[in-house]
Amino acid sequence: MRRIARFSSCSMLALAVSGGPGFAEVTAPQVWNGLEAALQGFGYSVTATETPTGDGLDVTDVVMRFDAPEDNATVEISIESIDLVENGDGTVSMTFPASMPISIDAAPEGEEAVMMVLDYGNEGLELLVSGEPGNMTYTYSAAQLSLSLTEFEIDGTPVPREEARFDFILDDVGGSTVAVTTSGTDLTQNVQAAAARYDFAFNDPESDDAALVSGSMDGLFVSSATVLPEGFDPNDPQSLAAGGFSAEGSMGYTGGEMQFAATEEAGTTSGTTRTGSVRVDFAMDSSRLRYDVRATEQAFSLSGPELPLPVDVSMAESAFRITAPIAEAEEPQDMAFGLTLGGFEMSDLLWNIFDPGAALPRDPATIALDLTGKVTPFMNLFDPEQMAALDATGEVPGELNALTLNNLTVEAAGAKLGGSGSFTFDNDDLQTFGGFPRPNGEVNLTLDGANALIDKLIAMGLLTSDDAMGARMMMSMFAVPGSGPDSLKSTLTINDQGHVLANGMRIQ
Repeated sequence: MRRIARFSSCSMLALAVSGGPGFAEVTAPQVWNGLEAALQGFGYSVTATETPTGDGLDVTDVVMRFDAPEDNATVEISIESIDLVENGDGTVSMTFPASMPISIDAAPEGEEAVMMVLDYGNEGLELLVSGEPGNMTYTYSAAQLSLSLTEFEIDGTPVPREEARFDFILDDVGGSTVAVTTSGTDLTQNVQAAAARYDFAFNDPESDDAALVSGSMDGLFVSSATVLPEGFDPNDPQSLAAGGFSAEGSMGYTGGEMQFAATEEAGTTSGTTRTGSVRVDFAMDSSRLRYDVRATEQAFSLSGPELPLPVDVSMAESAFRITAPIAEAEEPQDMAFGLTLGGFEMSDLLWNIFDPGAALPRDPATIALDLTGKVTPFMNLFDPEQMAALDATGEVPGELNALTLNNLTVEAAGAKLGGSGSFTFDNDDLQTFGGFPRPNGEVNLTLDGANALIDKLIAMGLLTSDDAMGARMMMSMFAVPGSGPDSLKSTLTINDQGHVLANGMRIQ
């Protein structure tokens, strides 16, 4: 995947790639030399014919090639010509052909040989280079950018388009990249596209198996800021461990939909997905990693011969976030974990499978968890030597120092569980809790609607009276009445002696 990502970025002709010292001048030869040096820095060999013109430079018969001997694979990008025109105002314009083929040959040991040609096309692609030495700006726009599968072979046998196709199209694309070059390179990028469309299909004539995926997205955006230290190699984990690298940004879209279908011997399974806004925020440097994704108004439908009835579910909000230290440290570092599945609903057909009489409230369900804390990592997770030593010795990679439950919410079928609290951990005491560091702190829990839910489950036959009695006895041991008629609350405490108490009563 790293190589595919690398060839993709280069097939965009380094619109967002870092520039070497050659980018410091806004003459056409300097711009081309800088682009060539950047591609070579990514592991590509570059051949081309350079012809000076009255207002700049024509670069023709461009071939960019990347070899991956370990996979017996080659990626080759061919460009008929690139015109670099000096505008007389300190800027250089770059113009590209409407079609640029990308060929991929791969023959991994023990697997089928694959050859494919992708056509990277554009309508009205324009790139303007401006700025000053060491601080260059690349502004670009295109009415449309596309990537399409035009040739495909497996073990030398051509696969026609009606048996395999792939198309990806971006409409109304615009953006800019600022590259500041000192000892390393600082990149700031902003890209927008009005819409994206994709279509993938595969049909096996020998077995009649087939698959189809198509969809679209609106309002795409990407913004990022990256610091690449001198000598940085994105494929070498040691480069991350060495420090100096950082990247942060966000990406997403304002709405999307997808249709899919898969045909097998049993029949065709098909479905659709629909999504409102999606946003991903990320940050990474040599000491930490942060990832935060949020989505709204999600819906999913699925039907097929192996399903007893159609599946239709939706969710008002979903989110996932994680913050984690990745470098060795002597002092505790911040960590966080969050998960939200909010406003989950399913169709009455699904409800009626286990609740045909509609005894249970069918209100939207929610699960939410928000944790923060402190951990002390003993090693750098991107240092291969330290990770190999960890595998060999079986030692733990770090220790947990503190944990705070900011929010726990589980709401479904008329009942609601809530909680919050915090603990610290004594890593010098691994005996009291069987090898786990001894906690010290408390958590406060509330439970509403539990008895009403139990009564309904009994009436439905999903719970016996004996099981219900056991559940109620357990709740009475750990909880006390809350503020409402069907409300319970509990404070669970672990003191500095390792005693576990429920509402002040010792239970361990």
